[in-house]
Amino acid sequence: MTTPSVRTRMPRNVRLAVVGVWVQAVLNLAAGFLLLAVVNDAVDHGQDEGAGALRFVAVLSLLIAGALLLCGLFAGGRSNGIRVTVIVIEALSLTSGALGLLQGGGVSVLPGIVFSLAVLRGFSSAEARNWFDQ
Repeated sequence: MTTPSVRTRMPRNVRLAVVGVWVQAVLNLAAGFLLLAVVNDAVDHGQDEGAGALRFVAVLSLLIAGALLLCGLFAGGRSNGIRVTVIVIEALSLTSGALGLLQGGGVSVLPGIVFSLAVLRGFSSAEARNWFDQ
């Protein structure tokens, strides 16, 4: 006789980190579309200097948003690949924020750094490791 499988609940800090992933994905989507709109408007008015780099940043933001949305969607599937993907994206986001701070970004970069640290901490914890490895 087999025992019915007991569905374990996602640890609280991991649930909060997944919520952070969703929030960050939505913010990246908004930023990417807004930046694309600004770049397209500038190009329409003949101000196309530096538009290629800004368009690249906008598309990169949209790609990261898509990856984060997929990670948030499949986090309940308990795949370790999801955890690793989020950790890599958050590490890159943290590095980008730190570079922005060093280049004189000021206080405006701090919320992104703090947010990345919080999600990174949630996905790097022992509970997250145990949850995603099962």
